[in-house]
Amino acid sequence: MPIAPVPACLVSGLTGTDKRSFVAALLRARPAGSRWALLDNDGGGSALELAQPGLETATVSGCACCTGQVALHAGIVQLVRRARPQWLVVAVDGMAEPDALERVFAQPELARGVRVAQRICAMSPQWLAALPQNALERLRRQMAAADCVVTARAEAVAALRAAGIERVVQADEAVRRIAGASTGPSASSPRIAS
Repeated sequence: MPIAPVPACLVSGLTGTDKRSFVAALLRARPAGSRWALLDNDGGGSALELAQPGLETATVSGCACCTGQVALHAGIVQLVRRARPQWLVVAVDGMAEPDALERVFAQPELARGVRVAQRICAMSPQWLAALPQNALERLRRQMAAADCVVTARAEAVAALRAAGIERVVQADEAVRRIAGASTGPSASSPRIAS
């Protein structure tokens, strides 16, 4: 009987507090006794800082969508083999291009063992006015590719929706849904929508 692929939550967004806070909250909400793993490709040291009992962590450097694709692929395979997690969280660099990430996860060798169950883009409204145009366009591509955009506060949800960004939810709601889904019979995640 074939083994079901490990469900993964792919977290994109700018490097910094919004994404790190979301990942930290998600890991804190991990059901007791569950086996999760975190692969940090964000370069912010989240894997070391967020380590906790029952959570395997690893860090992979390099751009996940170009020069670091091989490292990302190898890092995921090694972490899944070592940890045998029920759920995998992958935090990618803020520069990651969604199409290139999808190609990494679609590689047959990886797709047999891991499936992206949830795509999250962590975001804060202040970035909309502060980013240079090329970075803003990349962030918009990440948001468009995500199942939902998460932000920390209710007023930020309203501000992002007012800016025309759809599928925005408050981070704590996304955390509850993902952590709750990770304990189900198939450990699959619901698609989070606003």
